[in-house]
Amino acid sequence: MSIRRSHLVWVALSSLLLLGSCVHQPRSRSYQGPQTRPGGILEYYDYPHQDLHATVKTLKQKRRYTLERVELDSSVNLFGTEKIRVDYYRLTKQGRFPAILVLPISGGVDFCVESFARVFASHGLNAAIVHNRRIRIQQTKTAEEVEDYFRQVVLDNRQVLDWLVQQQEVDPNRLGCLGLSLGGIRASLVAGADDRIKAVVMGLAGGSLADMAVTSKERKLKDCMDQWGRSGISRQDIHDELSAKVRTDPLVLAPYIDGRNALMFIAMFDQSVPRVCGDRLRQAIGGPETVYLPSGHYSGFLYLPYAHAKSLAFFKKRFDRP
Repeated sequence: MSIRRSHLVWVALSSLLLLGSCVHQPRSRSYQGPQTRPGGILEYYDYPHQDLHATVKTLKQKRRYTLERVELDSSVNLFGTEKIRVDYYRLTKQGRFPAILVLPISGGVDFCVESFARVFASHGLNAAIVHNRRIRIQQTKTAEEVEDYFRQVVLDNRQVLDWLVQQQEVDPNRLGCLGLSLGGIRASLVAGADDRIKAVVMGLAGGSLADMAVTSKERKLKDCMDQWGRSGISRQDIHDELSAKVRTDPLVLAPYIDGRNALMFIAMFDQSVPRVCGDRLRQAIGGPETVYLPSGHYSGFLYLPYAHAKSLAFFKKRFDRP
């Protein structure tokens, strides 16, 4: 047997072993559907609607899609002042097709985020990677700034949706959203705040933000908690402050997500977004279809090829027309 063939066999066997240890939890049979968003929610995430003047630059031309860098002026800036940046995988074939927002991890756009966009675009779905703002969540110093950060996430992505529905290749009735880790948290917020999102995939996400802040073992977040502790601010104080002042929280917006059109990936041994926080988010949504990965937060990325296939099949099932 050649070295190349041996490698392929090893990869195939390893994949089977990994997938065989996943636990699939179907959607709760008792789920009755999402709650109606109250007027206060809609008003809180509203913004001045303006003519969208986009700067578009072609980055790459492929057979099935064109990769473009799109920049939009935000009509409101609560957290940062830069333009909204999007890497848009625009389908080249004629017709109107679904479009998926792809939301990055805390470190920004990386290979795994790009890999989802490429998979979607290669299989007939427009994909829009919405870049993080350059000011990161770790740079927030107060609960009010944390709220501004996450509210800005919702406002930015709603404006990207405004732009997407104006594109001739996008079907405005078939919009989805996917995110991993912090991107998964963002995806839950966008889906909860905007009813144009008809299907959502949340990977390694959870709630509440206050719970995650004080229980996460993520190094940067833990260092921040320890630093505040040395200055006399207890974890309980931080938890109480975040709970009282952060309105844009996955658990708050989860009841407005349609659990029939949601998919979650939860890592069983996650210490960055503790599993209990993932389970709380799942419960708040109403028990959507969920895949439990026998991994930690970062080792969960070993399942990336499976997540590609599962997420693509999920969106295809909900968006393919008969």
